[in-house]
Amino acid sequence: MADLILVRHGETQGESSIRLYGSTDIELSETGREQMKRAGEALSGIDFRSVASSPLKRSREGAAIVSARSGVEPVAYDGLREIGFGLWEGWSLSEAEARDPVAYNLWKTTGTDFAFPGGESKKGFFRRVAVAAAEIFPRLETPALAVLHKGVIKGVLAGLAGTDPVDYANSPVELGSIFRLNKSNGKWIVVSSNETDHLRELRIPGSA
Repeated sequence: MADLILVRHGETQGESSIRLYGSTDIELSETGREQMKRAGEALSGIDFRSVASSPLKRSREGAAIVSARSGVEPVAYDGLREIGFGLWEGWSLSEAEARDPVAYNLWKTTGTDFAFPGGESKKGFFRRVAVAAAEIFPRLETPALAVLHKGVIKGVLAGLAGTDPVDYANSPVELGSIFRLNKSNGKWIVVSSNETDHLRELRIPGSA
């Protein structure tokens, strides 16, 4: 039995599988809601005692759907909000390359020091999430569930493991995917990552 389950929210209106909806408060699409139902079915044997989300609709609604059987009300935490993409909000990466080539090149080459134009820096974002994770998750009654965003999941994994977020930069986090963590001797251990079998034909591999 996992102590903490992380689930990435499902597909959104406007296709978050290809677009940068960070701080944009966009809702789940019908596909996204079905992905969340399937995640809930895959986790139906777990009696969640606490449920966390970000304040954004796609995270809150996803958490409510996945945890529906538990009857636990999700709690939203502002520190788990997705990164702010600034000028790039709603763009695809190909659009960012075409519309803002200088910044796009910096994004490709600078790593976590890169700051999205008018938005957050990757380093600042991961620091924010790591601090929030260290404050939130040790206090949650387990087994706990959190339905979050792609970048936030990477930041949480790094924050709980006490490692550099760069270690998770290329880790796949697909829409609707499941991550399981256990806590042993005060340390969080990832026991499975990016589970997607439950999504079947609704899996979107390009969303990672």
